[in-house]
Amino acid sequence: ISRIFNVFFLYFRDIGVIVRTLGCFPTEAELNELLAKVEDEEEPGGYVHLEKFLPVMTKVLLNRSYRPIPEDVLLHAFEVLDEKKCGYITKEDLVKYLTEEGPLSSFP
Repeated sequence: ISRIFNVFFLYFRDIGVIVRTLGCFPTEAELNELLAKVEDEEEPGGYVHLEKFLPVMTKVLLNRSYRPIPEDVLLHAFEVLDEKKCGYITKEDLVKYLTEEGPLSSFP
């Protein structure tokens, strides 16, 4: 995880995107529980130290705490993105959706 992000702290607001990027799809309630575990009352400013996040996320990954997105939901998402109804999404369109319009667009 630390090699992926190559940082020492994470923005609190980005934790949900990071968790989902790692293949975990918690409900909003489960995400709030996870955030409560990594929240540091002593660190104002909306940051989470990586050293606090890593053990919590490692446990989540090892325990497979959150179910993956069901296949039919994932297929529906791709069907919505396939505006031309050609049965696939081009690499360019996918990059555009993820970086300009999707959750990854908030990353610096």
